[in-house]
Amino acid sequence: MTAAYWYVLAGLLSFAAMGVIHKLGDHYAASPLHIAVITMVSSCVFSLTLATGFAGHSLGRAPLKVSLIALPFGASAALALWMFQSGLRYGRIATSWLLINLSAAIPTVLSVWVYHEPLSRRKAAVLGLVALSLVLLWWDRKQDAARLARQTGEGD
Repeated sequence: MTAAYWYVLAGLLSFAAMGVIHKLGDHYAASPLHIAVITMVSSCVFSLTLATGFAGHSLGRAPLKVSLIALPFGASAALALWMFQSGLRYGRIATSWLLINLSAAIPTVLSVWVYHEPLSRRKAAVLGLVALSLVLLWWDRKQDAARLARQTGEGD
């Protein structure tokens, strides 16, 4: 079998494992940080096992750039997963999914800021919509808090 087959299989198994870990974490009321750590560590072990064993690669043959790119992106993925799990505890699942999907704005902002990539009208409009969506999320949360305060105040 080709290496591409193994990587596709690894991707499918990783998504399945992530779903199982999330379900177990929710069932046992684990903290969001624990769910994120267990998910990321198991994913790292699985990926390293696959890369060093089944696909015929070794870590020593990987270019240094690969590791230098993998570490911050892995840390970013772990942070995003932790934030998603934390968001589920405090808000609606739609809010958490929106925040995860908005994470694409971070590399865009960094590419404009760090690499001086030109900011086209389309990118500026998208970043403006991202900012607007965050304001609307804050506004929704503020209204929910006010509604809850009115409900608890009425029972006195």
